Amino acid sequence: MFNMRKNKICFLIPRNHEFLNNSLEEQKKILNELNNFPDAVLESNVTSNAKRYYRMARAVSREIHYHKMFTRLKIEGNSILSGIIQPEHAIEDIILKFFYHRFPKFIIILYSIRKKKTYFIAPIELKKLINNPQLIIKSEHNFFFAKSPLNLGTLLSILLPLVKENRHFKGILDSNLDINRLFKEFYNSQHIDSRENHRLFIQNMPLKYQKKKDLVVEKTFRTKTLDRFMDK
Repeated sequence: MFNMRKNKICFLIPRNHEFLNNSLEEQKKILNELNNFPDAVLESNVTSNAKRYYRMARAVSREIHYHKMFTRLKIEGNSILSGIIQPEHAIEDIILKFFYHRFPKFIIILYSIRKKKTYFIAPIELKKLINNPQLIIKSEHNFFFAKSPLNLGTLLSILLPLVKENRHFKGILDSNLDINRLFKEFYNSQHIDSRENHRLFIQNMPLKYQKKKDLVVEKTFRTKTLDRFMDK
């Protein structure tokens, strides 16, 4: 069990679906109780409530880590990266920020399967171009968040014409580049046959992830699927 500090627990719990399903009064009660908890008690799980809150925070933390590692983004047009996520907790803004800091010149769009909403983050310059009442926008420093009941395809059809006409987003990538081909060439140049370790590959794939349908990339060992590899 990893050691989680009180400030991180207090940050994560309001994002937990159990917390969000409570009434506003119950939420305030939980937050007050958290603030009054001594740090050592909460971090050491010495009471039943401390164990419960630690478990709730850890569930959110695990889901954040999972979506950072396993979300696959697709290039749309010249300056948009889109993907599909299915978080149980309210972590969309954290995942968006993570990818935005990794790819700061791109607009990041994520569609949540569970919540049936689309979330995106973009440079503040794009905000002036958007005039859609279905978008709920929140500005922060030099970028902004937005969420919408529109599906991924509809939102892309709105944003793509805007970014193509704007100098801030035009030409981030050379449209003549075949990104998939470049990735394959990079992978083939880095892969060394003599370093194949089948036993380590099986060890590093947790059992709970072997059944997930969205982990296509992680379930392959070169040209073999995980099931074929393990002779299932």
